[in-house]
This record gives sequence, C-alpha cells and structure tokens, in this order.
Amino acid sequence: MDNKRISEIVEEEMIKQDANRYRDMRKILTIPKSIADEFDQIYEDTEEYQKNVAQMFSSMQPYFVLESYPEILHWLEDDVKNTNVVLAYLAGKALGVDLVKVGEG
Repeated sequence: MDNKRISEIVEEEMIKQDANRYRDMRKILTIPKSIADEFDQIYEDTEEYQKNVAQMFSSMQPYFVLESYPEILHWLEDDVKNTNVVLAYLAGKALGVDLVKVGEG
C-alpha cells in the first residue's frame, strides 16, 4: 500500500470520527410538554427555600404527592431514565438554563 492510499484511508476514518462526534453532540434530553407543564406548576408552587433540587431528591422528602399527578407517575414508571431527565429538567430550572428540551406530547 502506498503512502497516498494510507493518507486517504486515514482521512476517511477522521471524517467518520468527526461525523460520529457530531451525531453524539446532537443527542438531546427531551421531556414531553404535558409533563414539563405539570413539573413547572409544581416548581412554581414550591416555596423558595425548597427549590434546591438536589437536596429535594437526595433527602427523599415529598414536596408534592406523586399520586396526585397520574400522568407524571405513569411517565416516571414507563422508563427508569425518566427520573434522571426530570432531575436534569428541574436542575435546569433552578439554574436558569435549558438542560432538557421540551418536546411534543
């Protein structure tokens, strides 16, 4: 194999790696709009001193009765990852940044 062919193979591989890196960067966490709306309302109704999301979940103190929100309960039970998405969503609200995209539904 000559040097020119090796260079072409290396360049092709680098292009593939760049494409994979770009694809990975496009992975975005999403939460259904209906679920986000309910969590927004819960968050807004929460006292200011209770809005430390990490403390809220690590202490396992119930700041709202989950059974009162059947759509949220069903969504959380649907996939174990959804709890982490909610944490990221609420943490973003607490920080004032969008960490999770609100999608359809």
